[in-house]
Amino acid sequence: MYLLSFICFCYALLLIILLSLDFSISCVQVNTPEGNVNSFLMAPSDASSSSEATNNPILECPSCGALVWQSESTGRDPRTKELRFTICCNQGQIKLPPMRQPPPVLEKLLQCKQFRETIRVYNALLAFTSIGANIDYSVVFGRGPFTFRIQGQTYHRIGSLIPKPGLPPKYLQLYIFDTANEVKNRLEALGQTTSEGKATEATLKVLIEMVDTNNCLAKVFRRVRDRYEANSEEDFTISLISDKGKGKQYDLPQSSEVVGLIVGEMSDTICERDIVVKFQSTNLTEIRDDHPLYMSLQYPLLFPYGEYGFNTEIPLHLEEGSSRTRKFVSIRQFYASQIQTRLKEGMTLIKSGRLLHQYVVDVYSSIEEDRLRWHRLNQDVLRAELYSNVCDAVGKGDTDARTVGKRFILPPSFTGGPRYLIEKYHDAMAICRQFGNPDLFITMTANPNWKEIKDHLAAYGGDSPNDRPDIECRVFKMKLDQLLDDFKKGTFFAPYTAGILFNWKI
Repeated sequence: MYLLSFICFCYALLLIILLSLDFSISCVQVNTPEGNVNSFLMAPSDASSSSEATNNPILECPSCGALVWQSESTGRDPRTKELRFTICCNQGQIKLPPMRQPPPVLEKLLQCKQFRETIRVYNALLAFTSIGANIDYSVVFGRGPFTFRIQGQTYHRIGSLIPKPGLPPKYLQLYIFDTANEVKNRLEALGQTTSEGKATEATLKVLIEMVDTNNCLAKVFRRVRDRYEANSEEDFTISLISDKGKGKQYDLPQSSEVVGLIVGEMSDTICERDIVVKFQSTNLTEIRDDHPLYMSLQYPLLFPYGEYGFNTEIPLHLEEGSSRTRKFVSIRQFYASQIQTRLKEGMTLIKSGRLLHQYVVDVYSSIEEDRLRWHRLNQDVLRAELYSNVCDAVGKGDTDARTVGKRFILPPSFTGGPRYLIEKYHDAMAICRQFGNPDLFITMTANPNWKEIKDHLAAYGGDSPNDRPDIECRVFKMKLDQLLDDFKKGTFFAPYTAGILFNWKI
């Protein structure tokens, strides 16, 4: 009896683990002749698979010019009969100004493989803000292709304009304080030698000059330096304004739009999202992820002009009479459109090598934070009181009122949440109860040498598949969809009776 219970428990635990591996595993029950799975899998089939690369050419989105695959199409326009795509511009509803071409110095450096491997070091040396994250260095500096992995949330913080006496300058302060020894201070602030390579003084000097010439944020802080050197006794504060950037993505902001100078007491015009940089303090200010300069302050090599980024009031270009209730671009839609390959625009972002890995992880963390924020602020919409009432607490054994606080409920639609896993578990048990145990557990892995990946890199002069993790994920998703389509059509064996398909999330 105990052995049977233990076996059932292990089987249920295995199903939960398999179901938690989003998008990579599916379990199916197939109609096999005489119940012999092995002999049926080896049976020849004359049907052709839909996963052949020749049936999936690379196209340009007619709305935004992004390179997409034909299988990513969501249908045809009823009027023009052109293919429509959602992954890049949401069928033409997202219209952002084109990415600018990088400065010649940066464009030349991005063609160097050694620079792309150490670009994270140079970006950290030039960043205006610090990034906080629990980085898994066993993976980052492990063997095999470069992988950037974190645990938990990322956050960007900004310090004061001037360091406290006796403390070395860091990040933003390096643009203002003791600029006569700027290169030396920057190398000492981060450490000249890291596990990702050594930053050279010559390259750093060239990049500092490039940032000073092109980046509007650097120009602002250089003027702060001039003001400080003219009168070091004056106490002032600056505010990086958030409202001015709304609707002006990728535009080169003017100094008056970016910053407001505050002399003396704090102004009443400071908004909640504005970044207030104090004159001299040891405290760090956390920047909201919906501030237009959130990414530009952290990634000066990805946004060398200090371009505006995402904010919550970028309008969607909807057709007249549209019934959609959402009127603004979501954070996921913005960044999904931003990382696309467009041959007629600047490609600083997609050619940045290892820094693109860090940027994508940072973006994903911001998207997840936005989703969690929505669930936290819309508990009444989710009717959370049905989940967390007194009876529910007592049923779980929470009989001590001191340990029962306010809980935020994550619905089953939140991928990876506890209710998501429980829902998948119950779905699996229901299928097993109705159709019996599954015949096949199928695991699928990605191949960086897939023809679709090679063709995409060749289209814009890309070097390594590892430099474009987003392309590898997209091709993997297409292959997974095509494999499931083959199962449904009975290409290799009889169509399956039942299966479990997991949510895909990029």
